[in-house]
Amino acid sequence: MKVYFLKRVLELIPVFFAISFIIFMLINLMPGDPLIQMRMENPRSFMNDPERLQALRDYYHLDDPLIVRYLTWLKSMLTGDFGYSSMYKLPVKDLIFSRLPNTLYLTVVSWLLGLIVALPIGIFSALKKYSLFDYSATVAAFIGISLPSFWFALMAIIVFSVHLKWLPVSGMSTYGLTGEWRVFWDGVRHLILPACVLGFVQVASWVRYIRTAMLEVLDQDYVRTAYAKGAPERKVIMRHALKNAMIPIVTIIALDIPYFFGGALIIETIFSWPGMGRLMYQAVIGSDYNLAISCLMFLTVITLISNLVADLLYVLIDPRIRITRKA
Repeated sequence: MKVYFLKRVLELIPVFFAISFIIFMLINLMPGDPLIQMRMENPRSFMNDPERLQALRDYYHLDDPLIVRYLTWLKSMLTGDFGYSSMYKLPVKDLIFSRLPNTLYLTVVSWLLGLIVALPIGIFSALKKYSLFDYSATVAAFIGISLPSFWFALMAIIVFSVHLKWLPVSGMSTYGLTGEWRVFWDGVRHLILPACVLGFVQVASWVRYIRTAMLEVLDQDYVRTAYAKGAPERKVIMRHALKNAMIPIVTIIALDIPYFFGGALIIETIFSWPGMGRLMYQAVIGSDYNLAISCLMFLTVITLISNLVADLLYVLIDPRIRITRKA
């Protein structure tokens, strides 16, 4: 297992560098200039001084060749120096670590909520194939897959916040609220809408994958044999069917973890949630290269870790995969 894990980690290293190069090149090829953006935000700033402006261009290496800028940035990033945000005037590292807990809070709750809802619905839909429940779940899943997340978020705000006034429109908390219980409940109320919207779209697709994986396994001979031997249905489903259906299910669920971070960009922007997604959106709009690249690299790391976790879960579920890889 240790050798397998080490081999998978080593395979991810060249992928990481290749993606970092592509991200850096695409961000720096975008139209716009961070110093011009800073001047637009503050026309009376010292950047009207050509010498100070050139000093800033030298500091940010904006006049260097693209490959030189990439190598300079890569060296700084690997040593933990992500540079300064030209928009916030703060170290990029401080900005990311200040917003990261908020995004983790939202995405983890959304991921768990989606898993708790999708897993039983998908399994039960496969067990009750062609029943009213199965047809209802299938129709609901197709509707959920077809709805854009931003549209669903706006409809949720209109219904539950504007008309019914059950939940707050945006933000993470109500300013000036006191009392531990009131602050906790206020945070939960602010979380409900963005977490449900972010998780609902994935629930729709997960239900379809889980149903398909279960149906494929339920038609296998070993499942029929277990039923023929008189094994209880619960035991057959949990020990034989679900365990063998978990490999494609793990693939989808684990590899969709980056979606929650990427999808949070839209949800956090709509709900004014102060997280990584909103920070990345503001960085791209404001031509803040250091911040935008760092946010995208964070998403890259999450994606690579999700792939690694999925590979390790494969081995835990089915040890034959490890044997095959060794062969």
